[in-house]
Amino acid sequence: MEMVQAIIDRRLIVILKARQLGFSWLVAAYAVWLLLFHDGAVVLMLSKGQVEAKTLLKKARFVYRALPDSWQLPLETDSTTELSLVGMASKILALPSTEEAGRGETSTVVIQDEAESHEYLEANFTAVKPTIDGGGQMIIGSTAKKKRLISLFKELWRGSPDNGWHSIFMPWHARPGRDQKWYEETRRNIPDIPEAMELTPDLYMEQEYPNTAEEALAPARSIAAFNHDRLKAMEEDVRKPIRVIDGVGNIYQDWRVGNRYMAGSDTSHGVGGDFSCTAIIDSQTGYVVADILDNKLGPEEFAWHSMKLLEVYKNPIWAIEDNDWGITSIKAAERERYPRLYKRKTGRHNTKVGWHTDNRSRWVMWGDLIEAVESSLIVVASRVGLNQFYTVYKDPQNEGRIEAQMGAHDDYPTAVAIAWQMRKHAYGSAGKIIQMPKLW
Repeated sequence: MEMVQAIIDRRLIVILKARQLGFSWLVAAYAVWLLLFHDGAVVLMLSKGQVEAKTLLKKARFVYRALPDSWQLPLETDSTTELSLVGMASKILALPSTEEAGRGETSTVVIQDEAESHEYLEANFTAVKPTIDGGGQMIIGSTAKKKRLISLFKELWRGSPDNGWHSIFMPWHARPGRDQKWYEETRRNIPDIPEAMELTPDLYMEQEYPNTAEEALAPARSIAAFNHDRLKAMEEDVRKPIRVIDGVGNIYQDWRVGNRYMAGSDTSHGVGGDFSCTAIIDSQTGYVVADILDNKLGPEEFAWHSMKLLEVYKNPIWAIEDNDWGITSIKAAERERYPRLYKRKTGRHNTKVGWHTDNRSRWVMWGDLIEAVESSLIVVASRVGLNQFYTVYKDPQNEGRIEAQMGAHDDYPTAVAIAWQMRKHAYGSAGKIIQMPKLW
């Protein structure tokens, strides 16, 4: 019903789903509804190949013939690729997703079924884009393929709603009759499924029958930076903040006398897309006691909110990554005389404010965090923050460089990793910030 409502209300819809939940039947029924009651509607249904396209149109034909006799008009065209009615300008076209499929066809609705399996998904999307730009509707549904790290489908789903698309996730248990017993039995029978041969049983179930969107979109375990079993165990510690400062600073655990704290920040430009993140960690327990994760805060505003949050923990050591936008945050913190900014050595007698990520420090930073997660030394309370850990992978095409999948974010793990590097600097507490006027 959620999907039906989205089809009625939304123009651009991307659906991440488990297998065999009725997506193709539902869009087939929608296509028939348009065929009957919307004269002039052109429904373009695109599938992986010719066989799949015929199968999808066959479902539409079945729906049509199952309707009451009084609803059924004579068919003008009834082929393996088209359905149309006598006296109506509406039609349903079912085509394989080739580079040219749909080009030149003015469609009312474009439906892409199992988009992740389309060989020419990007080229085909470009071919039908005039339909979208002209106000047409597009519905894309698919399971996520583990071995396909980068795809248009994943980018559209992750980019919603900022990109104008409405996203829906449908887990394996959305279908009535599926329970844990069914799941375990399906897993035991995997050796009988031909397409499972290239995947381990666990990976196959995560791909075909995901429980969460994060599980569906996570990279294959063989290249994942963090152990997914450990991340799932860490989900038990996820909780809501006990209070929120100014709508952005989340506190999960208050300052405690005698405890030592450390903080790390990764700054973005603050206009959507990447997030600015500050993570504050209790150095003795590894608990991320507070955080900021926001993609609309400008670098100076982000620094100001971070300092206000850090003041709760008596201004601990704070390392800000000195990327382009981070430099602006560093200058804001220096201007407000934050008392304990991290300084790194740049020579025998020279230092520079900020954490600098280069080839060497990147490996150290991520390596230490991966080991800490594996050894249960890190506790993350933020659901959104923990979800970002799932998207971090070792890029096999770039010497195993650790980064987020395209379209995903690693801002929260980065901030935690930088904060974790401050362990040897986490001692005592500093004085208060001398001045901190509001900057906007």
